[in-house]
Amino acid sequence: MLNLLKSLFSMPIDSEEQISYQKAVAALLMEVMLADHHVAPEEEKEIKRILNEVSDLGDDIALIYEEARKGVDEANDLYQFTKVINDHASLEQKMQLLKGLWHVALSDGDLDAHEDHRIRRISELLFMPHSEFIQTKLAVQKELKQ
Repeated sequence: MLNLLKSLFSMPIDSEEQISYQKAVAALLMEVMLADHHVAPEEEKEIKRILNEVSDLGDDIALIYEEARKGVDEANDLYQFTKVINDHASLEQKMQLLKGLWHVALSDGDLDAHEDHRIRRISELLFMPHSEFIQTKLAVQKELKQ
């Protein structure tokens, strides 16, 4: 069973191939982390925490993280990932993903303009209202200051 789940994260990114929902989520989180061309340890830790929270894979999160990161490096665009999310996720799940994206961007204590732009673009591709983009950003900022 675990090997089957691992194989979902190691599929090549190709327009002919199907991308798993889990890999799409991981890829979008990583897209935010990589947006400013600086990977902070806090960002990596936050992505692994989110992946651990939304899956039952436990200690294999590090392996899945590396496989998903390689897939992002080979990706041509965000659409291939957001399409999978749009096909399978409810509005509530999309809002939770948006919240996770903000957590990754803000985890290092610095919101880079590239990260903000990347989340805005992902939000648009997920057909999220701009008001949700702003409200979620403010909510996460408030949550992290407490």
